[in-house]
This record gives sequence, C-alpha cells and structure tokens, in this order.
Amino acid sequence: MTVRFAAPGVFPGQDFRRAAELMESELTAPHHSALLELPGRRHHGSLLGRATAQLSELYAELTSYGWRLVPRPGADHQRASTLLTSDVNTLAEIRGERAEQGGTPGPLRLEMLGPVSLATQLHLPNGEKVLIDHGARRDLAESLAAGAAEHIQHALRSVRPPELTVTMLEPDYQRVRTGSVPTVSGYQTIRSLPRDETRQLLGTFITALRSAGAENIILDLGRPAEAEHIEDFRGWGGPTVDGFALPLHRVKATDWERTAGLVESDAQILADLLHPREPHDALPEVSQLAARIAEPWQKLGMPASSLFAVTITAHGARHRLQPAQLSEAAAMRTLTRLRDTAEALTDLAA
Repeated sequence: MTVRFAAPGVFPGQDFRRAAELMESELTAPHHSALLELPGRRHHGSLLGRATAQLSELYAELTSYGWRLVPRPGADHQRASTLLTSDVNTLAEIRGERAEQGGTPGPLRLEMLGPVSLATQLHLPNGEKVLIDHGARRDLAESLAAGAAEHIQHALRSVRPPELTVTMLEPDYQRVRTGSVPTVSGYQTIRSLPRDETRQLLGTFITALRSAGAENIILDLGRPAEAEHIEDFRGWGGPTVDGFALPLHRVKATDWERTAGLVESDAQILADLLHPREPHDALPEVSQLAARIAEPWQKLGMPASSLFAVTITAHGARHRLQPAQLSEAAAMRTLTRLRDTAEALTDLAA
C-alpha cells in the first residue's frame, strides 16, 4: 500500500500536449495524473467551459458577463466541446506512447464542477443566474449528470486508466446553503436552497458518475467537511461519495477529529497540502510537508497505517488555479516535491 499523490488539475501555459507530457514523465502508478486545465487557453478550456461542453441537450454561449444558456449550439459550444474531446484524445495518445516504451501510467483523476456550484456560475437566457430558478436547477443537474457520464465513458475508452477518480468541485456549496450568493445586480442575494434539494442535486450527479464507471468520487467543498455534509453524502442511505477534500490551511482541531472519524469509516481523504500564499519557489522540505499531516495524525492517536487513506495534492477547489501563475519549471518542482512527500508518508505509514 502507498500514500498516493494526485497531480494538480491546473498547469501553466497554453500547450496541452507539452503540459501532459511533462506531467506523465514524472508520474507513474500508483500516483494519479490529471486531465489538465490550462487557464492560459481562456474560457473554452476552463473548468466552467468544460462543464458547459459536457451538458446534454443544453447549450451555452459566452457573453460579456459569462456563460449563459441558449436554445441551440453555437460557436462557443462547439469550440469548448472540441477542445475537451481533443484533450482526452491527446492524453490517451501520450499515455499509450509511454506504455509502449515500458512505462506504467497511473490512475486518472478528473476534476468536475458540481451542479450546485455550476448553477451559481451559469446564467439563464435573461442574464440571471440559473440558481434563482427551481426548474432550471433541476434541468441543469440532470443535463450535467448525463453529459458527465458520457465524458467519463470517453475517458475510460480512450485513456484506459487502471482506475478513474472524480473530484467533484463544489466551492460555492456553502454559500448556496446559507443564501450568500449575490444576484447579477449585486444588490440582493439569492435565497438559500434547502438541504433536501442540494442533496438531491448532488445525488443525481453522483449516481451518474458511478454508473459511468467512476471508481472513486471525492467531494471538494473548498472547506473541511462538516457534520451536515458527512451525514448527507456518507450516511443518509442515498448516493454517497467515497471521501472529502481537506484543505489543511483551514483545518481546526474539530476538523481533524471529524477527518479521523471518516477514515475509521473507510472514507478517503484528499489533503490539499499547500497554503495558497505559500511561495512555490521556496517550498518547505519534504519532511516538513509530510509533518503537516503526520503530526496531527499522531496527536489524535491514529495508527500510522491509516495514512494510506490519504491522497495528497497541492490545492483544492478554492485555490486550484494557483499553479497557472507559476513558471513551467516551478510547476514541475512543485509536482515533484509533493510526489516525494507522498512517498515519505508511505514510509511513515508502513
């Protein structure tokens, strides 16, 4: 068994093939590679652009205020869809070439925007956010679920990873639950969604991901999971996730205790190891990074072997775009440092 490293889902530059080749050259099984997002390619290749490309029987176009739903597909939809398909196929080619040369490509992680946060970022034809309309929220969740399932099946057929994990990004989930999302005008906020509805929206998405072949689903809320989240997505009897992301820079003592409880219930933890303001040109040593997890773990009295439930990565939902600000060399140094940290944690857990 090993503590695994999941490559950041974001990389600097605009050349997807080069970025994927660099990532794959540094990662072998059991560490996770990613279908990289390159923010330098702008809107059509962004996380939101990819989400709109995945929608089934719904279409979106770019406007001055962002993506909005439209009655029929246009140039923006076509460009986003073509780019996403091309990225999957390019990654498949690169991994196939490595396999022919004797390499052992590892598991694949896909980062996907969840239906609740998508509803805060996508607009209706009249310009207001989808979040404001109950029927639109439901239709969006169903459309995203169907399209995401097709995307996963394409990745499985083309890339043929030994394992596929989806990290469901829901950075706006808590704002939706607390009624903190502003309307387009900014003068008001959209009323909070009831717990039953948000649970159902995510449940629709989770069910589709499972049916399509995702072996593991991790929910990243941009914050430590609270009791409500664990009850809704691990314990209520409906569709469940396999674990939660844990942004270490926001963790308090109660969060560590809750995390230990999750691990004891066989949940997985995706630990976001880096602080968002941490300079990537002066990263801590491997031993210091490993201690960010190992020391709190030991204080809780958890067995070292339980660290095998942890996968480490750089940044979670709220700060995932940080690597795009780096040079290519700095991004690769970060990737290598975190991979080495996972291997150091493996030694501690053994």
